[in-house]
Amino acid sequence: MLTLIESAIVILVLGFFSFISIKKKSFDKKGIVIGILIGLVTIFLGAGTSVGGFAAFLFVVYFFIIGELSTKYGSKIRKKEHETRTTGNVLGNSLAALIALGLNFPIGFFAGVSAALADTMSSEIGMLSKRKPVLITTLEKVETGTDGGISLLGSVSALIGAALIAGMHYFLYSNLFFAGIILLAGVIGAFVDSFLGAVFERKGQLTNTWVNFLSTLTAVIIAIAIAG
Repeated sequence: MLTLIESAIVILVLGFFSFISIKKKSFDKKGIVIGILIGLVTIFLGAGTSVGGFAAFLFVVYFFIIGELSTKYGSKIRKKEHETRTTGNVLGNSLAALIALGLNFPIGFFAGVSAALADTMSSEIGMLSKRKPVLITTLEKVETGTDGGISLLGSVSALIGAALIAGMHYFLYSNLFFAGIILLAGVIGAFVDSFLGAVFERKGQLTNTWVNFLSTLTAVIIAIAIAG
């Protein structure tokens, strides 16, 4: 159960999220509803684990804030409007982590969030690279924004994204081993996203939602396997 203060914080955060999303058009209406539901489900599932519902919720909020700042920064530099996120964007980035949390694999939950943030920062910041990206499967140069394209800037951004989640985990739980797993799984998940994008999404065989889900699921499985 959440305390009164925690409940108030959750209500304020979800209300602020809805207000900003509507005002900035960063999420469509269905995306906003799904985002709120994911926040509430995270609290419910986290309450049955060692993470705790409120802490799990804060990690999702932490991911959202950094992800949105990355997107806003990238859009501002490229002088393009913030892309409106849909239900598919929200579910693709969060579903694997929630499944891990529901099955009581906290390390998998953190790894899924790590991979989601690593991929988000890689995509948004990587688009700012002055050099053309290369396709992860062939290393041939491709146009910026091509599915499966990677760059040094994007790769470093992925590492930073995963490190931000791993670092927060270490700050709260002081477990260097688990933090290392979260970092590793997050970075691998981001590269798996690029691989799936190059092999399947470019050919229309997988949607971006499925690519995001499978890449974060890979991170979840890797983390659980290493942690034992």
